[in-house]
Amino acid sequence: MFVRRSHIKLVITLASMIIGIAYAVSGFISLHNWLVVFALKGTVESMLEEYVPGDLGTSLILLSVGLTLLAAVYYALRQSTTRSVSCLIVGSTLAVAAMVIQLLTVIAGLADTLIIGDIVSVRSIILGILRIDAFLGYITIPLFIVSLWLYKKESKAE
Repeated sequence: MFVRRSHIKLVITLASMIIGIAYAVSGFISLHNWLVVFALKGTVESMLEEYVPGDLGTSLILLSVGLTLLAAVYYALRQSTTRSVSCLIVGSTLAVAAMVIQLLTVIAGLADTLIIGDIVSVRSIILGILRIDAFLGYITIPLFIVSLWLYKKESKAE
């Protein structure tokens, strides 16, 4: 079955937009949780605290990835393929890197628990694997692969 190039670009643009919005919203939730803990001293309730940590670094990463993926959508709508693909590569690479760092943190925590001889908490492992930066990173892997494919295709065309 033959798929038009415009359909592929449309699917990539829609996926980038949906994932970018998810990252940006998660970044704002993380920033909200951080502000609740440090600035408001718990007078306001945190949102999705177990999955979206109140960490300033996490919120900056999530917002950076989200805005970069949304910039890829912006440039795709303006017919600037090179800029769109470059934003797609940078955003998806940052997302996959954040996912890998989170998974390495979970593995390091598990190894530390095993070395000390404590009881391994399956709940903490599952929460670490399902944390928002890791979860959105799993979703971004296909976008990362497609962005590299588009880069190779664009570089061969020139």
